Amino acid sequence: MTIVDKVESSDPAACQNQPGCSEAVSTGDMDAGSAGWSAVSSLSDVSNHTLSLGPVPGAVYSNSAVPDKSEPSPPKDQALGDGIAPPQKILFPSEKICLKWQQTHRVGAGLQNLGNTCFANAALQCLTYTPPLANYMLSHEHSKTCHAEGFCMMCTMQAHITQALNNPGDVIKPMFVINEMQRIARHFRFGNQEDAHEFLQYTVDAMQKACLNGSNK
Repeated sequence: MTIVDKVESSDPAACQNQPGCSEAVSTGDMDAGSAGWSAVSSLSDVSNHTLSLGPVPGAVYSNSAVPDKSEPSPPKDQALGDGIAPPQKILFPSEKICLKWQQTHRVGAGLQNLGNTCFANAALQCLTYTPPLANYMLSHEHSKTCHAEGFCMMCTMQAHITQALNNPGDVIKPMFVINEMQRIARHFRFGNQEDAHEFLQYTVDAMQKACLNGSNK
């Protein structure tokens, strides 16, 4: 916003010839504490000046302040703001996601170490106590509509989370997951010490593939 004096003429040459007439104040003038800026620094002097919202002769304007009308508007089938097309398949509607526990549960079962399986136990406990995921698994909504033939990571996790939360205070063997170790990732071997974060990544990826089963690439 440029601060200028009231002038009767819009001719910049005429403004220069009039006493007391100041041109557009630049940022450098304000930083340097020039007389032109100090003259309007107090509230009592503001009434003698105007705030120009339009083009001022001699002022420099940034191109970014003026919207470019030449840019085409995004297609109607794209989400506003991110330019990403809507998904072809919705795995779970966002309005049904509940971030809090839908039921009150006691602390579920502990997981027994079956021999270098602590990495899997740690990741499974993190997933078990993620409320939105646990709510969905406990509803058994996936298994009601699952048509997977053979291994399904979502069904495997549903069985594990249900068993863990339905046996508070006990210690269980996470055999639902351990028995499918090589299907989660080919290089995983029962008895070998693996990385917990890597196991978590492969588990979530396998769950996503199970949800997308039957969909094209």
